Amino acid sequence: MAVDVSDQALAGLGRRVRRLRTRRGLSQQQLATVSGLSEPHLSRLESGDRLPSLNVLVRLAAGLDVSVAELFTDQPPGPAAVVLRGEDVPSVNSGGLSAQVLTPRAVVPGLYAARYRLEPVRRDTDLATHDGHDWVYVLEGRLRIEFGTETVLLGSGDSASFSSRVPHRLGAEGGVPVDFLAIGCTR
Repeated sequence: MAVDVSDQALAGLGRRVRRLRTRRGLSQQQLATVSGLSEPHLSRLESGDRLPSLNVLVRLAAGLDVSVAELFTDQPPGPAAVVLRGEDVPSVNSGGLSAQVLTPRAVVPGLYAARYRLEPVRRDTDLATHDGHDWVYVLEGRLRIEFGTETVLLGSGDSASFSSRVPHRLGAEGGVPVDFLAIGCTR
C-alpha cells in the first residue's frame, strides 16, 4: 500500500500543535479563539482526526506565534542571529581563489554568502553549473563572468544576478585580483 506524501508531511502535526499550545500556556479554547477556529475543529486537528488546510495552518502558526515550518518539525529553530567577527572568519585558499564563508548554512539552509578574492590566472577552468541562483557584487577590481559564448565585465559597485544552472565561469580581468561578494541560494 502506497503512503500518501501529504500524510507523511502532516504526520505528528496534531501532537506538535498540542505541545506548542501547552508550552505557551494556552487552552484549546484560547488557541481556537486567537486562530479563528472552532474548539471542536482544533480538537480534531490535535488528535489527528482532521487534516488542516493551508489557510488553517497559517492561522494556527499565527495563533501560536511560530512560523508555519515549525508546525512540521520537532527540530528547534536555529538561532535568531549569528554574528561572525571578521578576524574569526577563516579564509580558504586554493588555486588563486580565497573564500570566506559569511553565513553558516545551518542558519538558513540552502543560502550562503561569501567574500571572494580571485587572483588572475592564465589557465581557464571549466564552465560551472549547479542548482540555484547566484548574485555577485564587485568590491574592488574587475570581474569577468562568462556565460557560454557571452562575456560580462563588472567593475567596482557592479552586480549580476543569474541562474546558476546557466554554465558560467568567473575570472579576474586586467591582470589584477578582484574582490567580490556572492550570495547564492540552492532552493
